[in-house]
Amino acid sequence: MTARLPVQSSLSLEVTVTDPDAAYICIRVVDTLLREDVRACASRGELSNGDALRASAAHGFDASQQWLRVDHLGAGTLWIPVTATRYMQDWRLTRLPLLQEHAGELSALHDVDAILAAFAGDLPAEAARLFTAYGDECHAARAHRETSMAERARWFAQPGSADGHTLPAWHQRMLHYDRLAGFLDHPYYPTARAKLGFATADLAQYAPEFQPAFALNWLAVPCARHHPSGGTLPPNWPAFADVGLDPMLARTHALVPVHPFVWQHHLEAFLIEAGLEGQVIRAPRAYLRVSPTLSVRSLSLLDSPEWHVKLPLTIRTLGTKNIRTIKPSTIGDGHRIQSMLGDIVRREPGLSGQVLLTDEANGAHVDQRPFLGFILRRYPAQQLADATVVSVAGLLADTAGGNCVAEELASRYHGGALDAWFDAYLALTLRLHLTLWLRYGIALESNQQNSMLVYSNDGLRLLLKDNDAARIDRGVLARRWPELTARLDGLEDQRIGVTDALPLAQMFVTITLQLNIAALVEGLALRRVTDRAAGYARVRRHVEAILAELAAAGEDTTFACQLLLGDDRLHLKYLLTAASLVEKAQTGATDVNKFYGKRAPNFLKVAS
Repeated sequence: MTARLPVQSSLSLEVTVTDPDAAYICIRVVDTLLREDVRACASRGELSNGDALRASAAHGFDASQQWLRVDHLGAGTLWIPVTATRYMQDWRLTRLPLLQEHAGELSALHDVDAILAAFAGDLPAEAARLFTAYGDECHAARAHRETSMAERARWFAQPGSADGHTLPAWHQRMLHYDRLAGFLDHPYYPTARAKLGFATADLAQYAPEFQPAFALNWLAVPCARHHPSGGTLPPNWPAFADVGLDPMLARTHALVPVHPFVWQHHLEAFLIEAGLEGQVIRAPRAYLRVSPTLSVRSLSLLDSPEWHVKLPLTIRTLGTKNIRTIKPSTIGDGHRIQSMLGDIVRREPGLSGQVLLTDEANGAHVDQRPFLGFILRRYPAQQLADATVVSVAGLLADTAGGNCVAEELASRYHGGALDAWFDAYLALTLRLHLTLWLRYGIALESNQQNSMLVYSNDGLRLLLKDNDAARIDRGVLARRWPELTARLDGLEDQRIGVTDALPLAQMFVTITLQLNIAALVEGLALRRVTDRAAGYARVRRHVEAILAELAAAGEDTTFACQLLLGDDRLHLKYLLTAASLVEKAQTGATDVNKFYGKRAPNFLKVAS
């Protein structure tokens, strides 16, 4: 990660030539360790000024630098140079290096392996192993970032790469903006860049940053083991002859698509483990050309672009525990929640016609195996015909023209007024999610990838997809709309149904408020195109207005008002902790993507 040139000094000072990609990842990791209070580094650390660490001057720090002194990790005393912040945490890393004091000697920690080792400190070997393993993820993130940034530079140098809005079809525009989003890192998970399991060469074949096209592989599965949901398939779904198999097999078998990466690397072992080897038939011919969307495993059918197919893919993203298979339960649950949302949206005057949903009724699994199955997602093509579709994940992405996507949208649809663009986005996003939460007891995991802006001559609408991980308070929904509650009886993932308000609040805060809104305020402020304080004040005004409307309509907003506008702290997701650094048994979380701590400064309260 670094090339070090030893220099003689009483402090063993090292002049460090740093790999910028490695430094970028390392800084993100340290900020996350502070944000998630890993090993109580923030809550037990003592704040000191530069006078307490005079030797730091030899490492380029001046006397005004503040330090977090952490001496309980069992690896000497760790000194972290910090700067105060109000965004998601109290302290962020000023810059590298961290300093480690041991037996009177001071050493500089420039690389992520040394820093993770210091944090692992006196942990038992099995717990320390997780920190070491996370170092491997950091190296993968560095390598994948380097490869992706090189591809972005190559693509941006091509004529026409800045003109996504001029592409002739909505699905081409969507893939263009998904590609841009692929170059942008997740706001809070520091090594989301890593697609663990992919070598760097695999990115060019399968990752959205490269926008490749490839054909799917196919298995013929005995019908007794094939469990379909829904009855509609895309018009170009293959027949047996298309994939090189005897058409007579259609009497006894069904075709199941397999991602070519899984086909090449893992399928045989999976089939043997499941006892399916010898019972399924590998089709000799690949068929159905696809291109990856931002999620990597959700693939756009190039000849039927209103259809996407979501396939198991044996990579891990957002942590080593997040392997991207498909739980069979998500096939039916996603459709149940999608149809429920459709009924609610049609009923709500402020949402009807403003919120679109993908149809997720169709899919299949093979004997409950998470590595064999698929979900078909159908986009409302007629309503998107003249539209530009952009995921929230891509709004801050750089374009070849030099602006970010949000600026591009504001220029095209709001006369260049970024505040007007943000107002329109806030009004619709907050109305949707506060209404679902407080009127119907529903909170969606509508993260940056699953929430999409739809722009056309009719203005802004939202498009939601992949809603199989919601949290629903049965009591609230039963009081509002008893008939809808009956649908929850069929839910397979029992974690969806909850009996108190807190899980809904945590979902709203960490997904809608922090990931889909606060990250935009901060990102635009960093680009110096908006003012941070004014941005948060704008968010608060919208929250206050919608809460007041809901209260006037008879909804109980007391808890939401206190939590959103009155509390000093908001919940935040401990993504790194739960997904990579601590075993699930220790966190007690039923879902590694829903492990929380109430440590984030409340930017809405400050905005008052």
